[in-house]
Amino acid sequence: MRHASGCFVVVGQMRLIFMDEAGTSQQEPVTVVVGIIANADLHVTPAEALVAEAIGAVPADLAEGFVFHAKTVFGSRRYQDAWAMHDRLQLLKRMMSIPRRIGMAVAVSAAWRDAAVHVAEAAASTGMSNEQFQHYLAFLDCLSIADRNIRQYAEHNELAAVIAEDVPEMRKYLKLTARIRRDHPSYFKPEHLRWTAEDEALGYLNQSGDMRITRIRPAVQFVGKADDPLVQVADAVAFGFRRYFARQKFGEDFVREIIGNVDQVRDFGSPSSTGCFWPIPNPS
Repeated sequence: MRHASGCFVVVGQMRLIFMDEAGTSQQEPVTVVVGIIANADLHVTPAEALVAEAIGAVPADLAEGFVFHAKTVFGSRRYQDAWAMHDRLQLLKRMMSIPRRIGMAVAVSAAWRDAAVHVAEAAASTGMSNEQFQHYLAFLDCLSIADRNIRQYAEHNELAAVIAEDVPEMRKYLKLTARIRRDHPSYFKPEHLRWTAEDEALGYLNQSGDMRITRIRPAVQFVGKADDPLVQVADAVAFGFRRYFARQKFGEDFVREIIGNVDQVRDFGSPSSTGCFWPIPNPS
């Protein structure tokens, strides 16, 4: 509450959605966009403290100028001789687990490259390559599912602002996403939704095709990865999901660190999938 002229005025809380992506190059099998949904008052400060604590494990001779980038930590030749793989994996897992430990929701959207033929015509009309267009669509769906989460679980007067890694070649496209789904909401018919194991068990499609944006402010703020610790967390989470969806080593371990178990994402698949999850406190 804020005091003004002798009256108490209720001020709605603010949500911040920290976004990053993985697997956007042409040779990657799947593009993943992640949004970490934070309560600005409750989550940001403790999450930043956990980032600082995790990065404190970087060896002293590598620490100067270090900026966390999951793909680099995992596979850069620079680190292979000077930094044990065990310790690099531990850093990755500590970063990935921050939303679960803090209690932040995780929105994730994935677009498989083998489905690019279905978007080629639409991509050509925008001037984007197939992989750029899939990045754009995954970003759009990730925002939409995050907005749905906020509508369902936040107070009626809460809004959200987006803070995303600045990808210069994509900036002019991604900055339009929140406004596009606000002005032109989408609805996916049941025939366009993939049945999950839960749906099969229930005997009906227990999913919503409602993909619109009402709570996210239209302006997207773009920052360098070095400038925001929670964008670095989103980078780690996106990398972890990408390893899982690409069926690569450590993928299941990474997803367990992020949301507690892999059951919630086993039904994700081509051409695209999206979901928003409250992390399970203790991985199983």
